[in-house]
Amino acid sequence: MKNRTLLELRANGSREASVTGHHCPQTGWWSADEDSGHRFIARGDVMPALNGLPTRWRLSDEENTSA
Repeated sequence: MKNRTLLELRANGSREASVTGHHCPQTGWWSADEDSGHRFIARGDVMPALNGLPTRWRLSDEENTSA
């Protein structure tokens, strides 16, 4: 069931997606559906919860995270 969820997330136009509790598939800046901020998460790290709740994470575009 988890794999189906991740495939559905990727099919919705996101370059890469994951959910709380899964291992990060790619190092980079990630944003949660419920939050406008970005977090740097390394490949293999467990995707975090947001405010104690499970969430969907999407890999951010590089242009949006440059300082």
